[in-house]
Amino acid sequence: MTSMSRSNTQMDPELVALSKEQARLEASIAATLAEPDRIKRQIEEERATLPPTDDFRDRERRKEFEDLATRGKVRNEHKSQRRSLMLMVLLAFASACLVAWGIKLMGH
Repeated sequence: MTSMSRSNTQMDPELVALSKEQARLEASIAATLAEPDRIKRQIEEERATLPPTDDFRDRERRKEFEDLATRGKVRNEHKSQRRSLMLMVLLAFASACLVAWGIKLMGH
């Protein structure tokens, strides 16, 4: 009995390794066997799915254009506001010069 129990304990790591390898191989075989069904389902789904319509592509292009146009409008608005600010600063400077000139004339 003692010799048998020793041989069983010596075989246990090998048996465990072999059973793990067997389980891995069985899982691999099952996945390989299921592959044709998966491919068949995928092909059926592709056939059942309609391609996007031309209208969809036109709407996408129009949306992209409007996004670009909107960004352009925002850019133009910022440019316009900068010009207006510059004109306001020049107007304030001109007004200050006129007031200074008026005060100078009144002082003489």
